[in-house]
Amino acid sequence: MRIRNVDLNWDWCFGHGVTDYARDVNSVALDIQMRLKEWYNDCFFNLEQGIPWDIRLGSHNQKGLLDTDIYNTAESVEGVLNVFNFKSTLTGRQYICQFDVYTIYSTSTIPINFEGVF
Repeated sequence: MRIRNVDLNWDWCFGHGVTDYARDVNSVALDIQMRLKEWYNDCFFNLEQGIPWDIRLGSHNQKGLLDTDIYNTAESVEGVLNVFNFKSTLTGRQYICQFDVYTIYSTSTIPINFEGVF
């Protein structure tokens, strides 16, 4: 698997040839992070993609549904075999989750740390 890499500001990288792409294990981790940042109904060519962050963090008792959304999103990424050790906290509108991912590209796991303040 190969996807375009991003810089520290999450902007796509261009102009450096092959180094502008993430491959295999790194591409899976990057793809998970990018998909978790997507908002539902925000991408014009795929409106059903993404997480409804405004609903999940704007209403009470939505943490369980948000955990399920994130788990399902991570599990649906190409190359992911298993998601496990999922832990999350929600403080106000700050959501933090940590989980491990087992992929087809490695025998070791990838730790994913995601923090969203909305």
